[in-house]
Amino acid sequence: MRVRLSLCSAAIMLCGCYASFPIDIAQAKPGTKLRVSLTDAGSDSLARYLGPGVESVDGKLLRSTDTDLSLGVSQISMRSGIDQFWKGESVVLPKYSVATVLERRLSKPRTFLLAGAIIAALASVKLSGVGGSNGAPNSHGGGGPK
Repeated sequence: MRVRLSLCSAAIMLCGCYASFPIDIAQAKPGTKLRVSLTDAGSDSLARYLGPGVESVDGKLLRSTDTDLSLGVSQISMRSGIDQFWKGESVVLPKYSVATVLERRLSKPRTFLLAGAIIAALASVKLSGVGGSNGAPNSHGGGGPK
């Protein structure tokens, strides 16, 4: 029972819900998780680094200057709807290429709602007896030849 409780707790912590909020880039600290939407011209000028048709770039802020942002990129979203996952490669985005900047933060209400739904689902499965076992081997009668 303790193992199940530990697994459920870990699952709830891992599937927390996030929300994005507008942020002034001048106030963002290094390590902040950001989603940067690009302008059309910015997407075109960064195509050789990011690929063609990039709509937004997600990653951790490495540094910010008056002229550019440096992100450790974790994901890029294409205009076609395809997402590509990166491993933290550093990319410099000139500020003229940036349309909007959003900070990604854990949403406590959404996370608690999701946790409640998971707990309710697990409880209903347990109460219905699905997946339960009394530990006895299944016996279908018969036995071997005599």
